[in-house]
Amino acid sequence: MINELVTEREWHHLYPEVDQEYVWEYPLFRGESEPGKNLFESQDTPLSNDLGLYIHVPFCLYRCPMCGFYMEIVKDRSFSKRYTDALIKEFMTYKAHFDFSTKKLKSVYFGGGTASLLEAEDVGRIVTLIKDTITNNETVEITVENHPNIATKKYLEDLKKIGVNRVSFGIQSFDDADLRLLKLKQREEQNVKILQTALEVGFDTVAADLIYSIPNQTIDVFLSNVNKLISMGVSTISLYSMGLSERQEDLYDLMPSQEVEHQMFSESMQLLLENGYVQVAQPDFCLPNHINHDTEITWKAPQGEQISLGAGAWSYYNNFLYCNTHNSKKYMEDVFNNGYSIQYIQKATLDDQMSRYMVLGARCFDIPDEPFKNYFGASIFDIYGQEIRLLESQGLIERTKTGISVTMNGRYYVDNISKTFYSPANRCRLQPYCYGVGDEWR
Repeated sequence: MINELVTEREWHHLYPEVDQEYVWEYPLFRGESEPGKNLFESQDTPLSNDLGLYIHVPFCLYRCPMCGFYMEIVKDRSFSKRYTDALIKEFMTYKAHFDFSTKKLKSVYFGGGTASLLEAEDVGRIVTLIKDTITNNETVEITVENHPNIATKKYLEDLKKIGVNRVSFGIQSFDDADLRLLKLKQREEQNVKILQTALEVGFDTVAADLIYSIPNQTIDVFLSNVNKLISMGVSTISLYSMGLSERQEDLYDLMPSQEVEHQMFSESMQLLLENGYVQVAQPDFCLPNHINHDTEITWKAPQGEQISLGAGAWSYYNNFLYCNTHNSKKYMEDVFNNGYSIQYIQKATLDDQMSRYMVLGARCFDIPDEPFKNYFGASIFDIYGQEIRLLESQGLIERTKTGISVTMNGRYYVDNISKTFYSPANRCRLQPYCYGVGDEWR
């Protein structure tokens, strides 16, 4: 797999036009390499000893039309035990090859797909194994993503009993007109009920996602969605700009203008800040002491390392970027036979590593110079002086005592900022979406 190459204009929209591509992974694949080669043969000194484990559950009961990620349709939870057995065997491979004694486990994150299709008992098996293996885990955050239509009170209670302390929900909107237009199956009543239930169960953190700039959505409707989450006491609120998939071409003409989208973002940001939330990343707003550890591991400079388990999962460890097979049947066959199912792997070059610090660090707004200088032997101002001066002139970043920081106006343009720091080898390559979309479970 090679991340698709496009023209400069297709790849990067220049300020003041907002870039619509969501930058979530870096560096990008530029060519194929032998699966697994060298990953277990050397141990680079990491930027940080913080470690996150991500467990990918790529199964859904149906495909949401707006989703552009790899997933497979299942009819029920019958896949759970066998798939979990494969996840455990894959983790045991990493346990056999990597020294975790110096690592601090910050996050165990079950995502999807629909992570709440995994039986709670199987979630518990994985959590127990990981915590028994990586013992520096006193502050670990354990998250399970949930679908409002699938999670039940008993399921949430079972998750809490096995040590899950954070749950998140893809609420998207409380407006039934929005939900019908997006062809989502939940409605306002279900969204409200499941959030109330999660809050009653007593997780440390309850998180919810909202989408703004939905076709025909008004600013007032979106702000009412944000206000509802605030009034309910939801501790982490993530705001995602609407991106249409190729299955939604009929909605293109109904999309709000960039000016309206910008106003939605700015007014909702102001509303959340006034109510005590802190924006820790684009798109995450959290109440104090509810910072998303998975976000910090993945993006915040200096970034930690992340090992991801499961079909279609992406990892960055030992300065290797690699992804697993995007087919659950082949993934399990490979793991049961070989211990892993790596489909593509690429060693990060020095340029990749330095630019990764900047590209992903921008998503969490503050990029400190000292860790960069200690690790790479040069200042961010020496390596990226031209890019920093350009972004300063546009009012998107500013210099601080410790490095650089994204301005309040720049937070809307984070993807523009991130792409400014792409290395030449990564420019004009698109982010990975929709690779190996699976058929029904077999």
